[in-house]
Amino acid sequence: MQRPTASANLTRMFSRYWRLDDLAGVDLLRADASAHRYARHSHEGYALGAVAAGAHAFTAHGKLWTAVPGCLVTVNPDQAHDGGPAARAGVYSYRMMYVDAASFTAALADASGRDSAAMPFFADAVVHDAQLAQQVLRLHRLLERPEARLERETLLMTVLVEFARRHGRAASDDTRRPHAPRPVERALDYLTERFADDLSLAELAAHAGLSRCHLLRAFRHHFGLPPHLYQTQLRLRHARKLLLAGEAPAVAAAAAGFADQSHLIRKFKAAYGVTPGQYLGRHATRNRCRGHLHI
Repeated sequence: MQRPTASANLTRMFSRYWRLDDLAGVDLLRADASAHRYARHSHEGYALGAVAAGAHAFTAHGKLWTAVPGCLVTVNPDQAHDGGPAARAGVYSYRMMYVDAASFTAALADASGRDSAAMPFFADAVVHDAQLAQQVLRLHRLLERPEARLERETLLMTVLVEFARRHGRAASDDTRRPHAPRPVERALDYLTERFADDLSLAELAAHAGLSRCHLLRAFRHHFGLPPHLYQTQLRLRHARKLLLAGEAPAVAAAAAGFADQSHLIRKFKAAYGVTPGQYLGRHATRNRCRGHLHI
């Protein structure tokens, strides 16, 4: 599908990113005729979805993947990836679910009748499974209807269990992120504690006891992102929590370490495909209809 003109595409494109009120730990993204190209980023939970039209290309696991209709997208927690239309001037339509690990493993434990379940690991970021892809698209459309709670919960659990059963395996030591050398872990700990500060590479390297070049190579190798992009992910996650708690965007931006509200908006849009206002606007609309705030 080719994009006729920039203005025409902006008119046709529709993106929505929102959090479910009644199904904890699940966020949703719907994008129609999207030309957005995501900056390299990661999610705290799983990113699971399907392409409805066009072709989606992204890098993960050190490989380039392409998803078309009939394919599933499976990205593990904290796995760095980017994404966009496969064609230079193309657009694509897709629906994604962002599911935290606790919600995913709870569904698997319920299905198995056990008290707990191991986190699933997906070795392939794209798999062809037309039947499950159709179920994902049906579920996603259903999740836009708040009145169908029993059906929504039933199909969500079914889809999560099928994702794990058909395409995942229990995460083990060889599938989890390998332990980084202690100096690199020190750099990660320091960055995590002080993500809102204006840290320099020299300061971070000195704290780790490494040269700047050595730290850059080792950090990217073990965590999938260079330190500055990892810091941006930490800032975005903190800003989202503050925004959902009711903080004003300008306050959230400052508390998370962004230069100003515009800086937050640019980074938020690059990583999530929508602005903070679009995300919060959808969430606020659902809550106003229910007459209460429930996050």
